[in-house]
Parts: sequence; C-alpha cells; structure tokens
Amino acid sequence: MNIWVILVIIFSSLLKGVTGFGFALISFPILLMWYSPREIIPVLMICNLIASLFIVMQKKQHILVSGPYKSLIISGGLFTILGVVTLKTVSEQMLVHITGAVFIVLTLFSWRKLPEVKLPPIAFSLAGAVIGFITGAISVSGPPLALFLNISKVDNREFREIFAWFSIVTAVIAIAGYSQTGLLTLQSLKMALVFVPILLLGTILGKRLNTSISVHTFRKINIAVTLLASFLLLVS
Repeated sequence: MNIWVILVIIFSSLLKGVTGFGFALISFPILLMWYSPREIIPVLMICNLIASLFIVMQKKQHILVSGPYKSLIISGGLFTILGVVTLKTVSEQMLVHITGAVFIVLTLFSWRKLPEVKLPPIAFSLAGAVIGFITGAISVSGPPLALFLNISKVDNREFREIFAWFSIVTAVIAIAGYSQTGLLTLQSLKMALVFVPILLLGTILGKRLNTSISVHTFRKINIAVTLLASFLLLVS
C-alpha cells in the first residue's frame, strides 16, 4: 500500500466525520487507480460500516432520526441486496460511469435554491429504495441521499446521524451479500483492518469541525464534495 492510498483514506475519513458521508464517495473513484471495483468496494463498505457505528454511538442530546427517515433507512436496506446482485452480474466500468453521470446531474440540480416542499411519506420509501440499490452496486450513496436530505431541510446533526444509520443498515446487508457472492475475501478484510484506524481518527476530528459550520455552509460543502466525486467516477 503506497502513501497516496493512505492520504486518500485520511482525507475521505475527515469528510466522513464532518458530514456523515463522503468516505466511499471520495475514496472510491481515486482508489480505482490501484484497485478494481470488485476489490475495493467490499473494503470501503466495511470501513463505512465501522465509521458509521462510531458516529451513532457518540452521545446525543436528543433523538435525531424521526419516523419518515426510519422508512427511508429500512427501504434502503431492503433494496441494497438488489444492487449487490447487479454488481456481480454487469460490467463494472459501465456501472461506475453511468452512476457518475447521474450523480453529476443530481448534484448540479441541487446547486440551485431548493424549493420549500412538504415531502409525502411515500417519497422517503422510494428515495430509500433507489439509494439502497446504488449503495449495494458501487458502495456510494452520497449524492442522491445528500440531495434528498437537503430538500427535506434537516440540520447538520440530523444530516450526519441519518446518513450514519443509513450506512449501517445498507452496509450490513451489502457485506452479507458480498460474502454470499464471493466478493468478500480474506484480502478485503486485511485491507479494511489497515484503513480503520485512520478512518476513526478522521471521524473524531471531523465531528469537532461539524459543530462549527453553519447549515448553509454545510450544504455547500456537501454539494461541492459530491460534484467532485461524481466527476471522478465519470472519468475513472
């Protein structure tokens, strides 16, 4: 493992700590320079699971995940397995490039001033299904979930907590699916063990930064990060 891989993990883990997402979103397209999608996706999913568990275990002043967001998370978990099956059966590069192009469109849309709308309950389940499928297929859920949460006007702490719980549920199901389809190997586990200490340190530092960022700035950071990562997916 070279120094560039370690630097990518450090930067991505810091973003994970600040926003609750961004680890796989940033690291995945860059790590494709050294690894194939089938090699690195299970590793990133394991890391994302551990970092998300660390986030939700931190002390909270009040409950941050309400009813509609619970349906988003449950739906996401159910449809993750379909994404895992897709990863096993379709062209890796085609899947990555198509997803990158879709993410760019979504991110550019979210750069506009988002309308004030009251989302119906079914919207949370549908969004969870689509995002869960994408998560299982390429381990990245950032752009569509960030856009959806920005439209629903959650604050920084709610955003971070919902993202973490979504990551936990989808990651557990995806990892089980990777194991059943032969994508999870001993080498994947060894690589994840190397990444985890760096990831946890970045998560701790990022949490401290999260509390000092305004909601407006936080959303702009989310959009900028997802646009960069989507472009990297498209050209990787």
